[in-house]
Amino acid sequence: MSKTIPSGLAAHQALGTTTQAVLLKITRTDAAVYAFTSASADITIDAVTYGAGPGLDISGIVLSAGLAVDNLELTTLDDGSTFTHAEVLTGRWRNAAFEISRVNYLTPTDGVEPIMSGTIGDVRLQHGSIVAELRGLQQYLQQQIGAVTTKTCRARLGDTLCAKNLTAFTFAATVTGVTSNQVFAASALTQDDDYFGNGILTWTGGNNDGLEALVKTHTTGGNITLMLPMLLTVQVGDTLSIVAGCRKRHERSTANPAGVSDCFDKFDNVLNFQGERLLPGIDALTKPV
Repeated sequence: MSKTIPSGLAAHQALGTTTQAVLLKITRTDAAVYAFTSASADITIDAVTYGAGPGLDISGIVLSAGLAVDNLELTTLDDGSTFTHAEVLTGRWRNAAFEISRVNYLTPTDGVEPIMSGTIGDVRLQHGSIVAELRGLQQYLQQQIGAVTTKTCRARLGDTLCAKNLTAFTFAATVTGVTSNQVFAASALTQDDDYFGNGILTWTGGNNDGLEALVKTHTTGGNITLMLPMLLTVQVGDTLSIVAGCRKRHERSTANPAGVSDCFDKFDNVLNFQGERLLPGIDALTKPV
């Protein structure tokens, strides 16, 4: 985001007494766009209408010259018009991109001054209001980069390290029976026991449309148990996409030689195994000679 102040807005700011308002534009990961303003009336800029209805209050913006994270909070009314409880609790707002800028609300044609951009972190419900954490782009610099040694695979199935094409391991299905929001059946999934265990399920229709869930167990007949129950109701007829699970096993266990090896048997991808299964453990390294 450019930090240049338009000449018209700079001239207005130089007057000392200004009529400025804050603009906040949020683009969620599902591409839905929401825009708010601290002004008392809606403002339309570049075909985007910034609504004044929900109310907007952003904590004091302090931008650092170094690499410290620019964090602040957005508070808006909990009127259910934008930040619905279901969407907040199911994480639909998490990691949404935001842009904060400033404008002369009486003459928006003076231009827009960009202030800050980043992503939304935690969103929490409070009495009569919703508070969202706004994280600056420097947040990414605080994340650790690197790898440690592990006996199991560190890669996520299908990522750049794993490099496995998951097209043949991805299946569409429809819920045919429901025990709870955590346990249900999709009879079209006729794979063997545990084929989808530790796999990712993505809802493509129903109340949970667009949400992902981790599969805990799977048994023959398409019986699925999720690691955690879905917040919204699972119903017969809901559609889903599900990917075969990987429990990150390099080879068959000596205790269970008839068991399944993910890398060898299931995905034929052992050359991309990202673990050190033969590395001696701490007990072996410290035992007396």
